[in-house]
Amino acid sequence: MYIDSHAHFDLCADDLHTTADSIVLHMAENQVTHAVHVVIDFDGLQWGVDFASKYKNIYLALGIHPSSVADGTTLQQFITTTEHYIARMPDTIFGIGETGLDYYRMRQPKAMQQESFHAQIQLAKKHDLPVIVHSRDAMQDTYAILKQYSPLKGIIHCFSGDSGDARNFMDLGLYISFAGNVTYKNATNLHDAARFIPLDRLLLETDAPFLTPVPHRGKPNHPGLVIYTYQFIASLKKVALANCIDNIAQNFSNLLNTH
Repeated sequence: MYIDSHAHFDLCADDLHTTADSIVLHMAENQVTHAVHVVIDFDGLQWGVDFASKYKNIYLALGIHPSSVADGTTLQQFITTTEHYIARMPDTIFGIGETGLDYYRMRQPKAMQQESFHAQIQLAKKHDLPVIVHSRDAMQDTYAILKQYSPLKGIIHCFSGDSGDARNFMDLGLYISFAGNVTYKNATNLHDAARFIPLDRLLLETDAPFLTPVPHRGKPNHPGLVIYTYQFIASLKKVALANCIDNIAQNFSNLLNTH
């Protein structure tokens, strides 16, 4: 079974001019059995809850992206609402995030990003949930903050570092997840990191609608296309595709079974 550990179904639907329900059907056509819908702001919470409630194979991660507004009032509302849903639908909530730091876009001040990151890590730890981490052009600060809470359950999503960064995050207890950009020819640092990371610490994702994998690069992305990233990683690591599928399924199950 293929698993997409990180996708944004609402954004995919907009990108594909279709519905999130249709995208779930596309998953089945490509043997993608499970996916995680990732919320990126307070306004998206209710949509995510309503969507994930309809499907047993769709899990939900609730977070405020570092590019989204997370002032004190919004952050407190998010925490209160998220705790309500954790209690109400524990089998659906996969984790907290995506949260983290984004110094590339810098759509929010560093201080706000860091405060939000700390608060969401604390929320994840409180409820024994994995934290889903976004880090772009902020690897050192991301690691420094996460280290304060080690050991941690969670995922460095859409990993963009090198093998040294991967080792540091794995030492904190985290899994490393690659998106479709690992399939790009010039992504040599990602290729090296993917070779380095053992199968028992690896996850794969689309981050759809972003980062469409080869051979569909340039076209709209959706969770059904995660199969191409699996195929690429299996080839890169010189392992059987079935071995890759089984290990990632076990890793995903390990995170689910932590709560």
